[in-house]
Amino acid sequence: MIYMKSAIKDLRPFFAPISLIVIGASRNLLTFNYTIIKNLRELRYKGNLYILHPEATEILNVKAYSKLEELPEVPELAVILLRKKIIENIKELADFGIKYYIIQSDLSVEPNLDILRSELKEIANQKGLYILGPSSIGVINTENYFTTSVVPVRRHIIQKHRLLNEEGGFSFLAQSGGLAGALGWWAPYQSFPISKVIHIGTAVNITDAEVLEYLYNDDSTRVIGLYLREITEDLVSIAQKYVGKKPLLYKYIGKSNELSNEFSKYALEVQNYIELFDFAKVFLWCPPPTGNNIAIIGPSSGAIRLLTAEMRKYDLHLARLQPITKSSILEKVGGSTCLEGNPVDYWPPKKFVGTDICKIYYNSSNLLLNDKNVDGLFLALEFFSEIEFDFEIFHEIKNKFPNKTIITVIIQAEKEGQERIIECATKLKIPVFINEVERAIRSFYYLLKYYKISANK
Repeated sequence: MIYMKSAIKDLRPFFAPISLIVIGASRNLLTFNYTIIKNLRELRYKGNLYILHPEATEILNVKAYSKLEELPEVPELAVILLRKKIIENIKELADFGIKYYIIQSDLSVEPNLDILRSELKEIANQKGLYILGPSSIGVINTENYFTTSVVPVRRHIIQKHRLLNEEGGFSFLAQSGGLAGALGWWAPYQSFPISKVIHIGTAVNITDAEVLEYLYNDDSTRVIGLYLREITEDLVSIAQKYVGKKPLLYKYIGKSNELSNEFSKYALEVQNYIELFDFAKVFLWCPPPTGNNIAIIGPSSGAIRLLTAEMRKYDLHLARLQPITKSSILEKVGGSTCLEGNPVDYWPPKKFVGTDICKIYYNSSNLLLNDKNVDGLFLALEFFSEIEFDFEIFHEIKNKFPNKTIITVIIQAEKEGQERIIECATKLKIPVFINEVERAIRSFYYLLKYYKISANK
């Protein structure tokens, strides 16, 4: 399939409008049509916000107007929540000068939906309109504290994402309103920056493929995730056009076909939905690996063999250490470490003391990461409170070896210690997987696979 060049649509007003009008907002606290105003107020949207309502004078202290002519300006974006007279409303708004629309009315149950979509497309073509939806659940843009979501969005979560998004974050496009909307309140156990969340709904003239192309060119997006029920030729074309520019992770739940097989050549298909997010943090936090040679530090042969067994499935190998590295590890660590020095198996430790375990991880990590034959390091943690150590040691180690990937797998740990490790690792931007050895290994494989694709582009 060869991508045919086309003009990239300017979708910025859908994510950061200068001004916004909501048609169909409700005063009923228990409705979706009230929640959109509540969300915008909670996020303290900085643009000009207007409401068009035949009866209300205000909703949540936002002034409501009964006629378009009363507005002090032509809003840049209109969000439509009404189910009736969609065509009439769009025509009136278009005549007033509004070019961008999100139709969030649920029209999926309408018997004449195809006819309605055709009429909307015709109007859009005639008047030069950009329409996202209908039946969209909305968008979230943490960078601008903006949302049109009709499900609750929490300011403290959006704020955290925004503060973390210094170098670009993860943007998520879902062919599911529920999965998209949930990111307005979902807080993973390791916080990483989510930049944008989009649900198209039933496309009129803004498609999933066009949003994907926008995200590829969006400076605040470094990694893209897709939840797909259907894969179109346009999606395949965009993925092909931009392959290697940004990591593209996707979960496809439809039936395998020619298009899905073609799409998999240009994007990384995850096995499990949550891997979209677990792998996103790996891509955001880890440097490009230069090879498939792995070093492991662990507390037992059982924990280590869980890792090595999974590595074999993905052609990842235990790194063969340089002689000086091997001799230094055997001298300084002891325990049950094999004569090759990798993996490092420090069990049994000389003492059940966290400081001793800390020295083992510190010394071993420095030695292994300094070895030119090591491309990545896995830390297996299986501890109780007596041998818990200060994970902050990896601040210095990460700074010393910025080009080496470090991934942590907590296989078994007491709850309080586990929470402390996760908190510290998140601050240091070291990915942690809890009792998910397979997923941790697979994340490194995907990281390696993507950068090979990118290098060969």
